[in-house]
Amino acid sequence: MRILNDAEVASLLDRRQAVELMEEGYRADARGEVFPFPRSRTEAQNVTLAWMGAAIPPNDVLGFRSYLYNKEGADRGDQVVALYRYSTMELKGLFLGCLLGNLRTGAAIAAALRFVQPDLDTIGLIGTGTQARQGLACAAAALPLKSVWAWSPNPERREAFRLWAEQSLQVTVRLGDDAQDVIRQAQAIALVTSSESPVVTAEMISGPKLLLSINSYRRPEIDRKLLEDAPRVWTDSIEQASGPGTLFQSEGMRGKLLKLADGEGLTDLRDESSTRIVINTGAAWEELLLAESLWQSAERADIGLHATLANIP
Repeated sequence: MRILNDAEVASLLDRRQAVELMEEGYRADARGEVFPFPRSRTEAQNVTLAWMGAAIPPNDVLGFRSYLYNKEGADRGDQVVALYRYSTMELKGLFLGCLLGNLRTGAAIAAALRFVQPDLDTIGLIGTGTQARQGLACAAAALPLKSVWAWSPNPERREAFRLWAEQSLQVTVRLGDDAQDVIRQAQAIALVTSSESPVVTAEMISGPKLLLSINSYRRPEIDRKLLEDAPRVWTDSIEQASGPGTLFQSEGMRGKLLKLADGEGLTDLRDESSTRIVINTGAAWEELLLAESLWQSAERADIGLHATLANIP
């Protein structure tokens, strides 16, 4: 069994490969090969433990991730991802820190965009924090980007994001005047915010768009009217997107959810003449596929703390 921290994960990561793994996962999920475990949140006064897991038998993996957050919604960023071998039920690895989770989010965003439109060369980002950085880094590794637009409410943060993209990725980011400006300039927009209120409304959209959100299954980041009027909404996990406390928990809202690679909805998903909504819930299988790939790389390079677990009869 190996234990890896963020520094060790950083030495192994390959963003383009991570995006390709997410695409493979979307297809496996649509084929019914992914078995999600119910997401749970358990509160102990001011601290909540979040837990979610999944199994992918054809890939011989099973596992979970867990993390803590307080009543204000802030968390330390420390999470535990446990990776098991499905066939033998033995623990293969523990991943400690925040990088695996951030990489998963970024890769899932980029993979969804590329899955919908492989030749996408212009994207917009609403939000310029850690998740937006990983999303852009993964998109830059996997898409032929020529133009990037971004905006967030904090002028200092968005300027820091622009400089980071230029220096770290050699990607030029144009800063919009507001969220609507980004929506106007880009056909595909990723919403990577922590907003508790709508960031995108129907009035802001004048033509067909691709909207991808990491929060709109539990927060009204996309105006609820847009979600209710949409004939279909694509997601990485129907179970998590429509679980208790989510915007899609009612039967009517749940009924419009489709898995990303579902053959029934692929034609509509790739129809650029209509507005499409994709919601990423942070499904645990995404972390597991990344964890398995990183574990294999760590085994080959002998990276991370190695521990032998004895079987006691």
